[in-house]
Amino acid sequence: MNEPEDKGPKPESTEPPAASGVWLPPRLREKLDAPSSGDDFDFLKRNTSPVPKIITAVVVIVVLAGAWMVFQSNKKKAAAAAAARAAEARAAVVADSLARVRMADSLAAIVRADSIAFAALPKWKQRQILAEKAKKAAAASGATASTPATTGAAGGAAAAGGAGAAGGEAAAAAPETPAEAGPFGIDAGQYLDETRAGEVAATLKEKTGLAATVVPMGQGEEQSFHVVLGSYPRRSAAESKAGSLLSKGLVSEASVVALPKAP
Repeated sequence: MNEPEDKGPKPESTEPPAASGVWLPPRLREKLDAPSSGDDFDFLKRNTSPVPKIITAVVVIVVLAGAWMVFQSNKKKAAAAAAARAAEARAAVVADSLARVRMADSLAAIVRADSIAFAALPKWKQRQILAEKAKKAAAASGATASTPATTGAAGGAAAAGGAGAAGGEAAAAAPETPAEAGPFGIDAGQYLDETRAGEVAATLKEKTGLAATVVPMGQGEEQSFHVVLGSYPRRSAAESKAGSLLSKGLVSEASVVALPKAP
């Protein structure tokens, strides 16, 4: 048999082997031997993924949104706390006002009951009570109570006998109750609040047509403000007018008091 022709000796390569003994294709060797232009890794730059930038932007947005939500939450909490404090303050003011109204109503009810009881008393007892009130009012306002005048008469009986002279002892007459000095007014109510007393005085002045003044009585915590109507030189005239006002329903209470004299 004849040996195939391809088993003959191969022609030797015209390219010299590499220094390391590894054979490289001619084109690759030329590429490796060519000087580097600095753009060998440009394909890496061109193929960089944008995912990290997107993740960073998302994280920044989430952080800013969380900070904004916390700020808004704190703001709402502060507003709610301020509203709660304002509501508590308003509730305290309303409670205080209601307490004052209840106190004023209680005092008015007590005064009204006293007026009704006073009207049921006999005249002599009314005069006695009014005289005591007038003295207290005069003392509170700095006025001096009038000193009752006492009249006395000394009588002597001389018996003339044949002897001559005899002395008689003076007999003091019983003092009479003097008439109180005027002027007199009609006390139509007392109040703890001066402003409230002024409002009532204005209303009664319009209803009755009488002059109405607010007279303070007492001192410190016991001080009260009385609404006094009219001015009369005699107690009887003031009592008559007070009865007329009560019968017509123009006032709920009326007691005659002595007014302080003008200096």
